[in-house]
Amino acid sequence: MATAVSEDFWAVTGAQPSPGRAFAPGERGVVVLGRGIFERTLGSDPSIIGKTIRLDGRTLTVVGIMPPGFRFLFPSPAPHGLDAAQIEAYVPSDLSPANQVRGRNMAIVNVLAKLKPGVSLQQARAELQGLQDRIGAANGTGDFYRMVELRVQPLQERLVGNARQALLVLSAAVGFVLLIACANLANLLLARATSRQKEMAVRVALGAGRGRVAWQYLAEGLVLATAGGLLGLLLARVAIRAILALGPQSTPRLAETALDARVLGFTIAVSLLTGILFGLGPAFSFSPGKLYDILKSGAHISPSPMTLRLRQMLVCGELALALVLLIGAGLMLKSFWKMNTRPAGFQPESILKMTVSLSGPNYRQDAQQLAYLEQSLGRLESAPGVRAVGMAFSIYRAPAIVEGAPPLPPGQTSSASFHTRSAGYFRALGIQLRRGRWMTDAESQPVLLVNESFARTVLGADDPLGKRIRVMQKVAEIVGVVADMKTAKLDADPEPEVYIPYRQSPFLRSFDLLVKVSGTPQAAALHELVANVDRTQPVYRVETLEQALSDSISPRRFNLFLLAVFAIVALSLGWVGVYGVMSYLVTQRTQEIGVRMALGAQRSEVLRLVVGQGMLVTLAGIAIGTAAAVALTRWMSSLLYDVTATDPWTFATVAAGLAMAALIACWLPAMKAARVNPVVALRYE
Repeated sequence: MATAVSEDFWAVTGAQPSPGRAFAPGERGVVVLGRGIFERTLGSDPSIIGKTIRLDGRTLTVVGIMPPGFRFLFPSPAPHGLDAAQIEAYVPSDLSPANQVRGRNMAIVNVLAKLKPGVSLQQARAELQGLQDRIGAANGTGDFYRMVELRVQPLQERLVGNARQALLVLSAAVGFVLLIACANLANLLLARATSRQKEMAVRVALGAGRGRVAWQYLAEGLVLATAGGLLGLLLARVAIRAILALGPQSTPRLAETALDARVLGFTIAVSLLTGILFGLGPAFSFSPGKLYDILKSGAHISPSPMTLRLRQMLVCGELALALVLLIGAGLMLKSFWKMNTRPAGFQPESILKMTVSLSGPNYRQDAQQLAYLEQSLGRLESAPGVRAVGMAFSIYRAPAIVEGAPPLPPGQTSSASFHTRSAGYFRALGIQLRRGRWMTDAESQPVLLVNESFARTVLGADDPLGKRIRVMQKVAEIVGVVADMKTAKLDADPEPEVYIPYRQSPFLRSFDLLVKVSGTPQAAALHELVANVDRTQPVYRVETLEQALSDSISPRRFNLFLLAVFAIVALSLGWVGVYGVMSYLVTQRTQEIGVRMALGAQRSEVLRLVVGQGMLVTLAGIAIGTAAAVALTRWMSSLLYDVTATDPWTFATVAAGLAMAALIACWLPAMKAARVNPVVALRYE
């Protein structure tokens, strides 16, 4: 992506080319190259500085190269594409009247600014809004400025969007899995420490001090934790490659994911901390004061009641954390299912989509832009197998000013998205007309179409046909109402939309072309038809509309996949924890069970005893997890579509599933206990 920037850009961002220099104030005909294009296209040749290259139909002299590591993401200025793009070339901007990059009565720029210390975003927004109102009043164009919304937001928020919230949710999921794994490790080491009490008692009896015993446990814990950390790093390398291959490219900075020094340091710290905590824990559970009792006991040593309660509490916590993760994954799964089952409002099959952005001196005027567009439409319409061709561009989002409508109540707005469309667009997508008539490409008077959401939310009970809406400097009449549709994102609810004939549009420099064909779209051939109109103009994002819609929810699909993986891992660890504790308790209570059976207890009673004890821990974990999920899932509301964060069906289904899994984990050791031979059990040591 190449962009025009003012000379203040370098001071605002703190960036400086190296090698080379930034362009000076008032300097024209020069370019600063991004590191990416310098390395990929120019072979990292430093002698390019001072030479000329062709860019956007102009000959420019290279004066600088951005240093390695500098990567500036910039939001696309076009309203129809809010994706962030990496700048590959910087050229001086010139906003003089003779050189503005303009469409019809419209110029689009992005402005970057640093707030002064102590100035809030709300204060800056209010000040800029007042400035916009004063400019409109001074130039007699107050209606124009009243129609255009002023948006002031942090650049990071604009670039990251919902990705931050998703990453926070996934980070919490990672933390939960780590805690569950630590709880399992603690259970394992506590059980091992109990079984080794006689060994440690013998060591102490032979002269080993408490510090020596503690060091033994600590060394073993550190070895175990270090081995786990190294294995985790190896698995992380494989996982990162899979994430980079499967992850959506729209995720900000996904390509920069790597095992760097910070990740390595975090892994080492967690491994050492885990080894120290869970290595010393068993050491403190060993009491030299009970040395005589331990030595005179048999081979079998029963754990203390406190140790048993601690192990049950750890399992309860595991199940609670697993339940939170499973509920989160369940909510996202239900949300994703609803996205794919709700109709988009049109027929995306066999439609090819491509994007054109006109640039350079040959396309500064309206007539030049219109000629390119109509030549492209004509070539596509005459291609074999093409059934319909349309163009689309989203102009802006602004309050809809309806003539004669009463003022809205305070705090309520009538914002709508204004789009440019050709008549063939509606035919290509198979959109349904609800009322009125279609607009044509050759309307003699300003007209427009609105969707059902606009008619319902902006006009209410009024008949939309014949209503007049101000669009930029003109007033256009509503001639038809079309069905709601989702052409940009499947995970967005339909919003009020207004459609303007492309010949009445205030902007034609960038647009999408949609081609409906019979059978499978021949992307290469159709792309070539448009590219041949003018080889200097890029035609990109060539893809089927089905693929574009699928890509629109790819971040949600990817987040769902990762959260589901964490939830499955958490469920597996929780299941292992329940099974391990119950198996350990059955082993510890073998003699007790033998006595019970020798005194007449039935196998069914033994089953109820063991399963009941395990299910009490499980139900406690489910209760705690449900309460935690109610409190925590509200933070992922922005990631859900048409599903509440406390959806009762999801909560009930997940809780029942976890209870069933825990029941199986308890049933297996219970069956083992029920098969105990009383004679063997009474002799058990």
